[in-house]
Amino acid sequence: MSDTVDIIAIITPKPGKADRVQELLTATAKYVQEKEPTTLRYHLQREVSGDAPTFVMLETYKDKASIAVHGGSQPFKELGRAFKQENLLSKPMQVIFSKPVGGFASRL
Repeated sequence: MSDTVDIIAIITPKPGKADRVQELLTATAKYVQEKEPTTLRYHLQREVSGDAPTFVMLETYKDKASIAVHGGSQPFKELGRAFKQENLLSKPMQVIFSKPVGGFASRL
């Protein structure tokens, strides 16, 4: 049985704020890729239509401790501060803990 943890984070920017949100999220993703080896997946997707497209972050962590490392990182804290200080989101980020139940991850 795997101890990995999957999270889907849904981020909804205010109209006109999507590019700034994307900038912040991609900077955080770069840090995660370089500095968090127990974050196994941190993949950002952007909705392709509308003035305030939704972002979906697909995350997989080695274990629960890895989530704590990520959540305690300075870049993650700065991301949250920027979302609040710059008033970027139309609603709070939705975080869904999930598990695979079918299908496959990739044929790439």
